[in-house]
Amino acid sequence: MLYQGFVQRLLNHIGESTRLVLALSGGLDSRVLLHLLARFKRDYPQYDYLAVHVHHGLSDNADHWLARCQQWAWQAEIPFLAERVKLELGNRISLEQAARTARYSALSKYIDNGSVLLTAHHQSDQLETFLLALKRGSGPKGLSAMAMEGEFESARLLRPMLDTARSDMSAYAKQHQLDWIEDESNLDTRFDRNFIRHQVVPILKQRWPNIEKTVSRSAALCAQQEALLKELLYDRYTQMCDQDGAISISLLKAQSDVARGAILRLWLQEQDFPMPSEKQLKQMWQDVALAQPDATPVFCYGKTHIGRHQQKLWVFNQVTDIANLTFDWDITQPLILPDGLGRLECRPCINETSFNIASLEALSIQTLSLPVGYTQVVVKFSATGIHAHPEGRQHGRGLKKLLQEYGIPVWQRQRIPLLVNGKELIAAAGLCVCKDYSGADYQLIWHKK
Repeated sequence: MLYQGFVQRLLNHIGESTRLVLALSGGLDSRVLLHLLARFKRDYPQYDYLAVHVHHGLSDNADHWLARCQQWAWQAEIPFLAERVKLELGNRISLEQAARTARYSALSKYIDNGSVLLTAHHQSDQLETFLLALKRGSGPKGLSAMAMEGEFESARLLRPMLDTARSDMSAYAKQHQLDWIEDESNLDTRFDRNFIRHQVVPILKQRWPNIEKTVSRSAALCAQQEALLKELLYDRYTQMCDQDGAISISLLKAQSDVARGAILRLWLQEQDFPMPSEKQLKQMWQDVALAQPDATPVFCYGKTHIGRHQQKLWVFNQVTDIANLTFDWDITQPLILPDGLGRLECRPCINETSFNIASLEALSIQTLSLPVGYTQVVVKFSATGIHAHPEGRQHGRGLKKLLQEYGIPVWQRQRIPLLVNGKELIAAAGLCVCKDYSGADYQLIWHKK
């Protein structure tokens, strides 16, 4: 019966997708899903199949687990790949959250718009997720817990076992004589999910044996309410946002407190940022949106930052401080920029440059001239002490003041590659070229992605 239900859910949800990618941890749940997927592959060979194991390196047994998963995938005749990840821990980022972020980031490498990512979440996982959201004081969005199907990168995420009891999966594993990995960290009740799993859920199920099913129904109802709320507010939300994703503070002020909170959550959701708590949402509004007009506040929760610029709210990820970095650039070679900022190139204008139209959004192209034989320039990111006299302006001034005049948000001012000669600006990539260096001898090209 378990296999028949699995087949039906896959056929109902995979649509036009051509590739099924299984997240294989090696625990009971994903081990069962691998076995089911192998049977599905024999019946439906027209799809591409892949199992991906993420090696977190948190356990002394991690290498052994990888080898077991590889062996099981080989037995199932499903191609196998492994990804080793390094967790990024920080203030208010739990080990569980860091591991989850790293895991999904690794899995995204094997997903395209023709793929479906399969995970082995089941009814017990749904109950635990619901209780964790309840503990955090979440609203309908959080209490929706996990959906059977959702978006993941450019593809889709499918949890085909979400309506299946863990006891049924355990019975299936025993019936087919499957072995699996027992992660010792799953017994550590210092982690909230493990505490709920081992200390709370058994008591609830003893009192109410059907609680997993009833909580799944409640989560589904919360998801319906959240979908309805989005449908009702979406037109209002889109009228408040500009093409850069910033949202108008004045239009938000005109909303009721309840509507404003819902619109701000929708704004963050649409841009794929994590949801703040109710307390964080209120603090964000008070400290950023309602700050003094001449202030440049930024509110942070996790790695998400909210800033204010030109009477709009902007959301962006935490970035590395690169203000003190300096590079001696030989312009005859590309320069790889730090912290994912792309690369710079300087090409003689006599060479024709061809670019794919689809990539132009990720390019900035400026023309400039340099003294004969001048092939070494300094690239900086801090405007401190730099004087600039852009072409077309009557007078020059300090670059810090100039960036303010150009309306560059505070958090972006140290993300612009600055070509300098001593304390004089040659060019700010993507922004301006200075008077003494204006011309058409070279193309300064900033590949932003």
